[in-house]
Amino acid sequence: MTEERNTGSKYSRQYKLSISNPKLFDAIKMAIAILIALAITFVILCLISKDPVNAIKTILIGPLTKKRYIGAVIESFISFAFAGLAAGVLFKAGGFNMGAEGIFIITGAVVAWIASSPITTSPILHPILCYLGAMVVGGILMILPSFLKAKFGTNEMVVSLMSNSIYAGVTAYIVRTFIATAQRGSVSSKDYLATARIGYLYEPLRISACFILLIVVTIVLYLVMNKTKLGYQMRIAGINPKFAEYSGVSSFKLAITTAIIAGVLCGMGSTTQLLTQTSYYTPAQSLVGIGFSGMLLSMLGKNNPIGIVIAAFFIKYLEQGAAILYFVDGAVPSEIVSIVEGIVIMLISSQYFLRRLRERQLLKEGLEEHAE
Repeated sequence: MTEERNTGSKYSRQYKLSISNPKLFDAIKMAIAILIALAITFVILCLISKDPVNAIKTILIGPLTKKRYIGAVIESFISFAFAGLAAGVLFKAGGFNMGAEGIFIITGAVVAWIASSPITTSPILHPILCYLGAMVVGGILMILPSFLKAKFGTNEMVVSLMSNSIYAGVTAYIVRTFIATAQRGSVSSKDYLATARIGYLYEPLRISACFILLIVVTIVLYLVMNKTKLGYQMRIAGINPKFAEYSGVSSFKLAITTAIIAGVLCGMGSTTQLLTQTSYYTPAQSLVGIGFSGMLLSMLGKNNPIGIVIAAFFIKYLEQGAAILYFVDGAVPSEIVSIVEGIVIMLISSQYFLRRLRERQLLKEGLEEHAE
């Protein structure tokens, strides 16, 4: 009996340390995808840069050369990560709600309205009110596509994309009518009051309370997704919606719950972006593209909150490196990062990339276990 237990534990250890382990395989797949993407990027740099070795070195190491560079990465990736977390919640539960872009834009108007209004003189309460306003509005408005899908069977993707345009139009009207300033041609909000701005806890690295908030939210989401009943329902609904229904999971309740959570996260992201990186809100520029970028992060992070945050930092790190390179070598466009992103996405989303290697390992372990 003892020998059988030892044998079982031996194979258990082998499984954990081999690519037959899905989590380890995903990590290896991601690492190889990044290396391939960087190799292809280097080939491209050889064609457009006079010093490709220094160029790739600048992209990879440049952000670490000065505190203000890495500080820019830390500051910019926080709101980016919130967008990824929002998309991750929706996709984990099998939803295809693409309304995060519109939610970011319209909650930005809510934040700008509250931030530019003298509703309080407290530098602590004012940002909190901005967060609460954006979270409430985001949570409510994100429900629409999921509600229509769950209740009437409408196409969630089409409705969410259309709602993005609607929310963008409503936001432009709100800003122009209620909070615009003539100094910027009525297309931007008034300046935020000093009490609404979020300062730094450690200025050299631009670490603010928002960084701590992101860490707390990420941990909470991870625990919810992996240790709670709601997380279990999200997982089985994402894998097999029919099985989830037969198991007693209410698809309507789950769709509304995940939509609210995602909307709240979008509200957090827009508030963070505006109160740390801008002094006024311009709907056509300030938050455009963040919602759609969240879907990229969700894919890179495999809908895992921790993976999404790491992916957000990785992308912003590369963007900062490319920005530094642009100042050093103007022949290299800063959009070079898009090449890395695109190649990595294609490889990790491919069902065939490294599949044969894993299948051979599974077959080998199966034969060894059968032989024993």
